[in-house]
Amino acid sequence: MIEDWEEIRPHRFKALLLGNGFSIGISERFKYESLLGQVDQYEIPMYPMARDLFRDDKVNTHNFEEVLRVIYHASLVNFYNQEAIEQLYFNVQKSLIEAVSQSHVSYSDVPIETIAEELKEFRSIFTTNYDLIPYWSLMGALSFRGFCDYFWSSACEFDLSDTQIRGRKRPIYYLHGAIHLKTDPDGVVYKVTASEERTLSDIISSKSMGNTPLFISEGKSDIKLRRIRENYYLSFCYDELLHCEENMVIYGHGLDKEYDEHILSALKKSPMEKLAFSVFSGMEPEEKDAFASSIKAYFSKSDKELYFFESATHPLSMEST
Repeated sequence: MIEDWEEIRPHRFKALLLGNGFSIGISERFKYESLLGQVDQYEIPMYPMARDLFRDDKVNTHNFEEVLRVIYHASLVNFYNQEAIEQLYFNVQKSLIEAVSQSHVSYSDVPIETIAEELKEFRSIFTTNYDLIPYWSLMGALSFRGFCDYFWSSACEFDLSDTQIRGRKRPIYYLHGAIHLKTDPDGVVYKVTASEERTLSDIISSKSMGNTPLFISEGKSDIKLRRIRENYYLSFCYDELLHCEENMVIYGHGLDKEYDEHILSALKKSPMEKLAFSVFSGMEPEEKDAFASSIKAYFSKSDKELYFFESATHPLSMEST
């Protein structure tokens, strides 16, 4: 049975997992299949050699950050074509910036206070979105300053030995990374402060090779999980999801087993007792039933209580505000 949010709200869900449907609810510009597809669709200039690196017989990925990392590593072992390699690196970076810009919204288009007002009801917030909407909403809200993201060192770096939350702050976990997160040549993850004044180009670009964006935009579930486990920050976030004890709302997430089984698996293994899944209100009745049935089948051997609600009835839906 698919209910309205108000009918299941009394079950006290204190953890939240946001998917791309949340961002699409704010702007249709987020409704695209891949950033690489944006490059092709909008004919964003990219060197043919750079475009070829994404092919199956090369790096075999749709993730820009993987290609940037491969080019950077090539620069470390090739002493004769440094200028050409650097040009290739910055061409891919520029293409990424333009692709993101085609699909992102500006700071002024995001109802930050409205979103923050709802997010503060949760004790833990997880997101697979790599856009800036969660970050802007949590860190830019004037009405509530109780959110944190673990990048609290003076250099805005993530320190695995310093993850103790002080006070009653609500943490956010970027499960797939985010546009404003980067890794330096030593593998240290840090945050680029994404204020209202900074453009997407300012946030994504880097003047030196090796400082690569940290976000997983594409790939099947096993590939995403491999990338998560290769990075100490992403692995930390994933482990927090695995061990989350709070009942959770999953909002705006399609949870396709092919692409999201690592998320489904973490939810299933977690100690949380109740899960509430949003069902996209724009689907046909049979599509809604099929979605709910697939979730029920996946959790059939667990003892978790499952709830389903119409996405448009939740305060995080821009249709309901």
